[in-house]
Amino acid sequence: MLLRVIAEPPQIFWAPVLPAMGNVLINTSLMLFGVVLHVVNPIPFFITMAIGHGFIAGYAVRDPHLATLITAWMETRRKTTNLVRVKGNKYVA
Repeated sequence: MLLRVIAEPPQIFWAPVLPAMGNVLINTSLMLFGVVLHVVNPIPFFITMAIGHGFIAGYAVRDPHLATLITAWMETRRKTTNLVRVKGNKYVA
């Protein structure tokens, strides 16, 4: 059962969950700001959301573990502190 979860990462309409939700969040927030502040038609935002989702799904065909790569990259961006005085790179997060 565990191997199936690792082999098939979660997807929403053929795109990995994390990038797809980021796409929806960015387009929805821009749409709300556009509608509230400038009285803009919201239809173009739905079109750009669909195009962005298509790009993410197309990239996911080549690399299905895109969400895992993004979370791993976010973990490597954390600052580390050297808690113990040692030689070399023995860091603790």
